[in-house]
Amino acid sequence: MESVARSIGPLGARRQRHRMLFHHIPLAIASVGLVVLFTTLPRFDVSAYDHVDLMTGAFPQPRASAAETKRDASTHGQQTARGTNHGNEHATATEHRHDVRTGESRPVAHGEARTRASDHGRDVTQPPGQQRVSLSRIVQQLTVATGYVGIGLLAITLLIGPVNLVLGKRNPVSTYLRRDLGIWAAILSVVHVALAVAIHVSHGSGVVTAVVHFFIAEDGRPLTNSFGWGNWTGLTALVIVLGLLATSSDAALRMLKARPWKWLQRLTYALFVLVVLHADFYGALLRMASPFTRLLLLSIAMVLVGQLAGVWLWRRRHVSRASLA
Repeated sequence: MESVARSIGPLGARRQRHRMLFHHIPLAIASVGLVVLFTTLPRFDVSAYDHVDLMTGAFPQPRASAAETKRDASTHGQQTARGTNHGNEHATATEHRHDVRTGESRPVAHGEARTRASDHGRDVTQPPGQQRVSLSRIVQQLTVATGYVGIGLLAITLLIGPVNLVLGKRNPVSTYLRRDLGIWAAILSVVHVALAVAIHVSHGSGVVTAVVHFFIAEDGRPLTNSFGWGNWTGLTALVIVLGLLATSSDAALRMLKARPWKWLQRLTYALFVLVVLHADFYGALLRMASPFTRLLLLSIAMVLVGQLAGVWLWRRRHVSRASLA
């Protein structure tokens, strides 16, 4: 474990300056740079890839064709809800809203520029003015970008330990690099959630209504379709992220002691599983051509290989030490 003395006095001040210069500033520049690239490059345009149906079942499904949607509307009195991007792999969901002008139920996109989400019972139409549409598309793209950069940083935190074992280096309970990577992963995760809520708020919903929309159906029941499960896993991940962020300081390490603190930090593994499920429930794996999906699959593969290699090396080293004792 890193010495607690490093956080006290002149040595601690130098350590904080070192973290700022060599950890936080580079991580901030890299994170912002990646978000800008993911937002501006045509290759990462979330509207360029197929949307999916998040409302029909507990798992995402390919979006119904226009003919099927029209037939469903005529036979059931409503169109098949179709998912759009809550940020590409985080595809935004649709839900049915009552149109006061036509008296019909129609699908309303969550985060799509072409349709608008609003409070229960309100008419949903395309907003007047191309400028507002463009702003909505930018926010949508930023939602995806921040989410996937956060996933990438989280994956790197889970690879530091295995890399130390492969290189034969000491693998302490805590390192500042791993903590600082986790801090920036948490920051991007919080921004990702805030942007998702902002999409609804900008379309006319209040903050409370926008948040409730993610979890509760119009009949008051918890959402258990793909859209709902995606949000429930996201909420659980957010709670873990905030807990890990709150205990990422030297003061928390001193208060909790090394072993309990380490056990708490191992929630990072559960966090990674939850964010993967979150992306999957939003239809990530149904858009294999998307670079965001490929980034997700690469992160999963790297973490799995790294953790398996780390466990194997740790066991081999432990057995070797036991045989010499």
